[in-house]
Amino acid sequence: MTLVLVSPDRFVRHVPLGFAFRDASDLGLVGDGLEVRIADAERPFRRATLGPTPSGTWMTPRLPGLGFELADTPADWPAKARTFKISVDDPFRRFLPIRFEAKLPVRGRFVWPGWAGLDQAKIAPLLPAGAPAAYKPDYLPLFPTIARAASGPRSTVRAQLAERQADGSDKPCAWAAMTATVDGKIIALGIAGANGSIAAVGSYPALPAQTPAEAAKGRDEVTWTAEIAVHWDDLSEDLPGLDAILGQLSSPPRIALKQLGKDDPLPGQPLTLGRPLTLVSLKSANVRLSTLYLKPN
Repeated sequence: MTLVLVSPDRFVRHVPLGFAFRDASDLGLVGDGLEVRIADAERPFRRATLGPTPSGTWMTPRLPGLGFELADTPADWPAKARTFKISVDDPFRRFLPIRFEAKLPVRGRFVWPGWAGLDQAKIAPLLPAGAPAAYKPDYLPLFPTIARAASGPRSTVRAQLAERQADGSDKPCAWAAMTATVDGKIIALGIAGANGSIAAVGSYPALPAQTPAEAAKGRDEVTWTAEIAVHWDDLSEDLPGLDAILGQLSSPPRIALKQLGKDDPLPGQPLTLGRPLTLVSLKSANVRLSTLYLKPN
């Protein structure tokens, strides 16, 4: 990035980093309310706090442990680049925290290398419409918490994910990734918090064709069948890196149980326009639980 001051004299300083964060539910730019910190991976006591610019880019004028003079010599940046750890937290609890690493300094907005290892079809909700093959965004996704209200008309699938243990206790499926697919296309992708609560929020699919009766009288509601997939590798860290969390999408999905204690998988679920969908398992044929259980491996 380049910082330019025009009056009264022209002053140009190259900023050694710039991060952008977007809401995973609608790709809106998140330009305030975050706590973004950076620390040298080898010398964690060297750290700094980033602030947002009016354009929504989070930056700091210098890297921890590297002087201001570095900004005057961008040609030296590749040789001096080293690994930094970045933490992003939201004190307003709109978004889940994320952790990732970056080789810095870098010109322009940072492009996360982890994008290259992900299946583009599975992360479609995190990409702009019509993104070309192998597209790598210059932003990082922030996943909404279950308490965050969706902005505008958005499809919302919520659940409390857990695995029932042999002793009868529940183990939250922390940091699991859940997708909702309609007509073969993933329309929503969410990440569970540390307690297993999750909200996958995305766009609605195209409206299904009307029947002749609906065309004549209108329709009271519009409903699609959504196929739910939960990917959970039981990551052991308190807060895994973003690469590990999204990397779970490459693992086969776990079986979400229609009824606890039986192997019947959760069938396709009715996703109704304008109505959030909450997923649960059954305790018996007519008794609903408050949790969607995954079959133990």
